[in-house]
Amino acid sequence: MPRRSRTLWSTLPVLVLSLAVAGCSGGSSSGSSGGASGAVKEIRIGLIFPTTGSMAALGDDQSRGAKLVLDWANQNGGIDGAKIRIFEADSQSDPGVAATVAQRLIDQDQVQVLIGSYASGLAQAEVPVAARNKVLLWEVGAVSPTVNPAGNKYFVRTVGTSATYAAADLDFLENYLAAKLGRSPAQVRIGIAHEDGPFGTSVAAALVAQAKPKGLTIVANEAYPETSADLTPVVLRLKQARPDVVFIAPLVSSTMLFWQAAKTQNLNLAAIIGSAGFSSSTFLQKFGAKGVEGVYDVEPPAVENMSSANLAPDAKALLDQLRTTFQSQTGHPCLVHCGDGIGGAYILIKGVLPAAVASGAVTGDSLRAAAARTNMPDGSTPQGFGAKFDAQGDNTLARSVIMQWQAGKLNVVYPPAVAAAPPIYPMPTWSQR
Repeated sequence: MPRRSRTLWSTLPVLVLSLAVAGCSGGSSSGSSGGASGAVKEIRIGLIFPTTGSMAALGDDQSRGAKLVLDWANQNGGIDGAKIRIFEADSQSDPGVAATVAQRLIDQDQVQVLIGSYASGLAQAEVPVAARNKVLLWEVGAVSPTVNPAGNKYFVRTVGTSATYAAADLDFLENYLAAKLGRSPAQVRIGIAHEDGPFGTSVAAALVAQAKPKGLTIVANEAYPETSADLTPVVLRLKQARPDVVFIAPLVSSTMLFWQAAKTQNLNLAAIIGSAGFSSSTFLQKFGAKGVEGVYDVEPPAVENMSSANLAPDAKALLDQLRTTFQSQTGHPCLVHCGDGIGGAYILIKGVLPAAVASGAVTGDSLRAAAARTNMPDGSTPQGFGAKFDAQGDNTLARSVIMQWQAGKLNVVYPPAVAAAPPIYPMPTWSQR
């Protein structure tokens, strides 16, 4: 019998947050503290994302999502009367460039906070820049725990780490897939494949670390360079290991290579659960709705296709508005990475910036202190999970979910509290595509 899901996402109604962002809640900014309205007139925020290069497809979505929230805040009175001034920079999918433009945003544009970065490798390059300048890096996308190994205090991450990806994968296996396969969780054969950079390596390591004490069976663990020209050898080694389920942690480029090789080599499994490029509109466009039908993805939720029934009214109203705006701007829906940008920026403007403004100065230290006091419950943000930061700056309430491509839509299918549709099982074979 499947065990009860351990998800902490509440299915109970949540209270609307009463936060000091008067303009953002539609009220007057005159009700704020004297310190806020008197001392802080402008907040300078730098957006640093890969909007060109190999990571641009998802980096641009994340940047757009964050900017939509900041624009919305300005349209509704700013942060307790203080307007947000936005500066945008392109990291060009290159860690060296990321460090350079982060420093430029600080030196030339005098930003008080950096929002980034999409990828763990890019964030790793930006963290030291933020630390030595005492400017907060507000991370909305990178998940590797190696991004901030020294525990730099000028770092806050709104999404979960790679451990949340692994936890969601294994929860789904134990409480859904094993029963569908007619086996105990320990009898399910697990294959892992991953790019060998910070993201893929950290997800694979988390899967291994969490699977071992559960007695789960890993039969393959294949690493490959993201720069690979062909992933046929990886697919063939996976086939030889005869897994029931494969968890793969790629970036955008290798997603396309892996799925093409899976098609060519007729790799048919009960479930393939990817991430990163598997949730992109580019994946759908390249292979078509039929070609990706039934493929799973693990990440924070694709906010276009998740249930918003349990969201607080203010978070739900904003999400509904910005999903529509994003679609009109880009021609494609707001999925995972757009949602990361929206959710992460929302936590900043609702949970952290008001307290920093009220302190009389928006600095790396005032922002970090405000983040340490933030406690937003599940259901209070557009992504569904809450926000509470530990000493490392990580969001202890962040969660990942399981999604699945169904008739051209990336639907959240697990856990049930945020699911827009039930899972479709089994995945179609290649002969059925």
